[in-house]
Amino acid sequence: MNVSSPVPHVKQQLIYLLYGDRRIYQLEAKLSILTALARCKPAELPTIRVLTDQPQAFVGWPVEVISLDPQTLHAWTGDGGYTHRRKACAIALAGKWADKTVFIDTDTVFLQSPLKLFSQVDAGQFLVDEVEMSWAEASRCADYGNFSAGLAEAGDAPATDLRLCNSGVMGFTRCNVGVAERAIPRIDAWTPYAGDLHTIEQIAFSFELHGAQLNEARGVISHYFAMKQYVHAILEIFFAKQGEGFHPGMPGLAVKVPAHRPVPSWLSRLSVKWSLKGVPRELRGIGRKLLYGSVMSGDDYQRACKVVWWRSAIEDMRKLDGLDWSQAWPEGLPRLGRRDERAFSEIARDSLQVS
Repeated sequence: MNVSSPVPHVKQQLIYLLYGDRRIYQLEAKLSILTALARCKPAELPTIRVLTDQPQAFVGWPVEVISLDPQTLHAWTGDGGYTHRRKACAIALAGKWADKTVFIDTDTVFLQSPLKLFSQVDAGQFLVDEVEMSWAEASRCADYGNFSAGLAEAGDAPATDLRLCNSGVMGFTRCNVGVAERAIPRIDAWTPYAGDLHTIEQIAFSFELHGAQLNEARGVISHYFAMKQYVHAILEIFFAKQGEGFHPGMPGLAVKVPAHRPVPSWLSRLSVKWSLKGVPRELRGIGRKLLYGSVMSGDDYQRACKVVWWRSAIEDMRKLDGLDWSQAWPEGLPRLGRRDERAFSEIARDSLQVS
């Protein structure tokens, strides 16, 4: 159905929002949906709704697809061009379609039944992904400098005990949908002086939830936003094996997918720790990632993350001067073995743009 069409009212709904043609975000959403299906009895499953401009990606999936047209996405972005304003707009709209709504980011997996999220929501209780810090802590961070000053100048500085929440999960009742509606003008007012922050919508929700009872979703879900590169490599393996169309056996298989950063066995990690003893202190973090990648030899998921570990090491190398790639192997880095050193060197020379 189209976003402008009437949407049937339900008691409980799980909402996903994704847009753009990057297939990996569709795979994120599909894994999350599969784990929700696996953790819940069919008769107890909330209605799952996907708001997307790529509805063809979910044909045959046990979800309701709400199609978003370019005009809607443009309007939801607003004049300030802040992309994540769309999340607040989607929540404000979808929150009217159910007695209880849980919005969830695509880069999540369920560890327990989705019903445990809905049980934490009523007229006097809200659900968030997690409480990250207080305003007193945030205002001391360099990233918040311009924003904090702008708030003070506008006379909108919050109390120091304001809790800043991660909006990767947002749960509320229909009577509280005004929280999202009021967050939107806050985002619009703040965008001109909050360009350094990519979490304005989270802060706007936090302002609106100040003083309310907040419950956290962590423990019921896992939000892997800090490990996306690793999980993306794993998703490619899973969906290459299973296909991207839905079949009944997928939920049971999905809960076995490691939605985290795979690490070597404890014995391999011990060996790596020993190998780093002779490495200069400033290179040990890089060396650990190099060696972790080199010893990743378990299942297909671990092997898929080999290069991801190496690329993470390369990102750390960008911050250092003096690593000489004109020779076979830079001095100070732990040795990997001829085949791995050759493979890593090709990736490093290309990524670091050295001859």
